[in-house]
Amino acid sequence: MERKYRIFRIVFHFLLVIFLTLYFSQALGYYEYKNYQKMILTEEQIRKFENDVKEGLEVDINNYVLNEKVDYRNSFSSIGVNLSVFFSNVIKSSVFNIFGTISGFVES
Repeated sequence: MERKYRIFRIVFHFLLVIFLTLYFSQALGYYEYKNYQKMILTEEQIRKFENDVKEGLEVDINNYVLNEKVDYRNSFSSIGVNLSVFFSNVIKSSVFNIFGTISGFVES
């Protein structure tokens, strides 16, 4: 019995630490700071564009648009997606089988 409570306490403390970390990062403005940094980069690109237009240089949109798309896929996320799809298919087929059986009973 004590082992169950110990595991529960460990999981509870882990979730509590995650919650507090996310809460304080939001409260201290980490997200707003990241958006501010993006805004500064955008303003710098606008100034660069305006200067290039004033100087009569050839303007290409690809020189001014920042492409910061980050690919977060890794083996753990792929495993998570595959498990999610697997469980979704199992649950879907189970529900169809259960309701198919019930409808068979109702019809007869």
